[in-house]
Amino acid sequence: MNPASVLIVEDDTKLRNALKEIMTREGYAVDATESGDIAVSMIKDTVYDLVITDLKLPGIDGMDVLRSVQKLARDTSVIIITAYATVDTAVEAMKEGAEDYIAKPFNLDEIRLIVRKVLDKKALVDDNRFLRNQLKKKYSFGNLVGNSEAMVEVYKTIEKIKDSRATVLILGETGTGKELVARAIHFNSIRSEKPFLPVNCAALAETLLESELFGYVKGAFTGATRDKQGVFEVAHGGTVFLDEIGDISPRLQQILLRVLENGEIQPVGSTQRKKVDVRVVAATNRNLGEMMKAGAFRADLYYRLNVITLDLPSLREKKEDIATLAGHFLKKYAEENQRPIHGISREALNLFDCYEWPGNVRELENVIERATLLETSKEITAESLPESIRTAPERPFSNPDEDLQTLEEVGRTYIQTVLEKTGGNKARASEILGINRTSLWRMIHRLKIAQ
Repeated sequence: MNPASVLIVEDDTKLRNALKEIMTREGYAVDATESGDIAVSMIKDTVYDLVITDLKLPGIDGMDVLRSVQKLARDTSVIIITAYATVDTAVEAMKEGAEDYIAKPFNLDEIRLIVRKVLDKKALVDDNRFLRNQLKKKYSFGNLVGNSEAMVEVYKTIEKIKDSRATVLILGETGTGKELVARAIHFNSIRSEKPFLPVNCAALAETLLESELFGYVKGAFTGATRDKQGVFEVAHGGTVFLDEIGDISPRLQQILLRVLENGEIQPVGSTQRKKVDVRVVAATNRNLGEMMKAGAFRADLYYRLNVITLDLPSLREKKEDIATLAGHFLKKYAEENQRPIHGISREALNLFDCYEWPGNVRELENVIERATLLETSKEITAESLPESIRTAPERPFSNPDEDLQTLEEVGRTYIQTVLEKTGGNKARASEILGINRTSLWRMIHRLKIAQ
């Protein structure tokens, strides 16, 4: 790990040398200059973690150095030091973006502690930014797997609504990837730098769920020894994902409706309301429309949640995605478990196509993870699959009397379908077909497939 880099800007030679010696002893990579003008030039050429600058300097002063850092290197922290300490200059420096402010005379332990505190904070911010960028990559549209017509429509809708403030209701059976879609909405939106906080509404009792969502104040109930922020307050500026929304009680439905209407929360035990800016994405595997008709779900809340609806298909409704998803999971778990498995046998894929997948994509992922651990050959075979899949009844032809196509006709039709689904993307099509691009080109020309 590289040492933190520090630039010292101080016109007092004795103090500059002392600071440089202290910072060097602390293990930092240190540069130093007596001039604000030179410091700005150095900041243009070199990335520093921290700039320590005197306020009073020949030429441009410390405030100008601070402003230059804000323009040229926003990730660089700044500490202001000066003998001209006043509340006004301290406040101005903090408003301009200084991390801390220290007045001369100061002892060396004091500056050492302040520098360590500022650099620790910067490291935490940098780590959070890195992790957030990794999440944005993970949940980018390009990493959502599936090219069926139903999923392409889902992607198109996400692209259209990702930056709006509208609530989103995601419908689908258990295991269809509702939270994955919710994360894709958040991490591709203008809210992506703010928190995404999921809550499983079915996992908590009513009183615990209320405290989890809206927080509580000290003394609100036995054990409430301090104030605690709820999910809606912590996620301010970001997204709250309410999974299993159909399981919340009538009382919490009423509270949630008020939050959606007014953008205000009221912590448990408090008489004060707090404004929050949160986008709500909800999900359920239940039929909220039927629940509403039966009086089990508030109609006004249903219509508040149902501004944008995303209906995720079950895996049996998008069987053309099975091979692609299975390949994606195989790559993931073969790498994680360091297993030399590079494909899935045709027999196994045929069994996947016959099986009904009651657990949907989640079940497919579990099956592939299990097979990756049990398989002894270079590809997943039927022997490493669960008995429920191996014994799945074959799917009959929808019309046994229909004229059968030749193998060449079947191949032409299938390749045309894959090319249409991928928008003519040969690289993606060849990946789905399990052949290289050169072979795909040969087949296109041999079968006279229109492009």
